[in-house]
Amino acid sequence: MKLAFSRKLCALALAAGLAGSANAGVLTYQGVTFTSTTTGNIFTLQIDAATHTGDWTNAASIGGLMLKDMGSFSSFALISAPGGTAGWSQSTNELNGMGCGGGTSPGNVCLVGPHVALTDNMIFQFSFTGATDLAKLDTPFIKVNLFDGNNKKAGSLMAQNLAPAPAEPSRDVPEPRSLALMMGGLLAMGAFARNAKRTAK
Repeated sequence: MKLAFSRKLCALALAAGLAGSANAGVLTYQGVTFTSTTTGNIFTLQIDAATHTGDWTNAASIGGLMLKDMGSFSSFALISAPGGTAGWSQSTNELNGMGCGGGTSPGNVCLVGPHVALTDNMIFQFSFTGATDLAKLDTPFIKVNLFDGNNKKAGSLMAQNLAPAPAEPSRDVPEPRSLALMMGGLLAMGAFARNAKRTAK
């Protein structure tokens, strides 16, 4: 019984060392996938839009983006965008069919700018100052304006919440603490195996 309990402890140590991580949020809408990650006060939104479908089939570019319910913060800045950050106007207004022309809200981040061609791996990255609830950056409510080849609004104005992404096995190099847990578990399992053989004799 003692040996079985010890083996369970070893297994738990190994599991802790191999535990995976999850993206903050993910949403697929009409063939377009939105994935968010948060590191410290940096929020990154990746848009994979090469295979848009539904009433976005004729869409050619993105020209408006809003993140809503981002919690309380004193300021934000767009630090990366497809084609560069120049030309994107930033506000805390609500995104509507006319751009960032709705009412203002402290938890909003609204962008309107040059119509950027839809592709995969489109990255929008923001830094937040004075954020008091970073957890709210994880799965924001998102609005997007897409446009056709004639720069006319294409399809519906998306307004959806990102959902928490499922956990995936980590592909990163394990941290020293994780390595120590794994090594400790392996060494303990080896020691218990040797003791079991001696006991059997």
